[in-house]
Amino acid sequence: MGPGSEAFTQLYLRRFRTLVRFILARISDREAAEDLAAEAFAIAWKRHQTGESISAAWLFTTAKNLIGNEYQRRDREQGRLQQAGVEAAVHLDAWDLHIQQLELRHAIARLPARHALVLQVAYWEDLPAADAATFLGCSVGTFWVRLTRARAALRTLLADPEAVAAEPLGMGGAVDG
Repeated sequence: MGPGSEAFTQLYLRRFRTLVRFILARISDREAAEDLAAEAFAIAWKRHQTGESISAAWLFTTAKNLIGNEYQRRDREQGRLQQAGVEAAVHLDAWDLHIQQLELRHAIARLPARHALVLQVAYWEDLPAADAATFLGCSVGTFWVRLTRARAALRTLLADPEAVAAEPLGMGGAVDG
């Protein structure tokens, strides 16, 4: 393989998943994102073989260019479908995901504000439990209790859209947590 192949392997191991996520956020197709990330690394490998250095920034720039190529390919494909007088078929998995996201957003909007906030810091902001607890002004244990309650309330709303998102009462009758 060559003297720098270990460094390239390490770059691949450190950056491939990150590159896939970067691409996926822009094209919303996991298979295509993995293919484009693999293509970016194939280009990087050829460049590496000629002795050129490969940085993470170079990889992301290459991925960005490949994403642009993917957009152009999709536009050409869409144009061909329209020219043929055929409407593009809606990919059912993508449509189902979109519907689920809408249902989720609707359910979260109906949650009490503190449940919605706990879910936001845990999932959208992806804060570790300790950071989320600090942000919410509570202990880590309390954060986990609140997250459990928020999840339960969300499950109830998703299972029965007509349900009222009631907050559980504690032993003394006051709202817990």
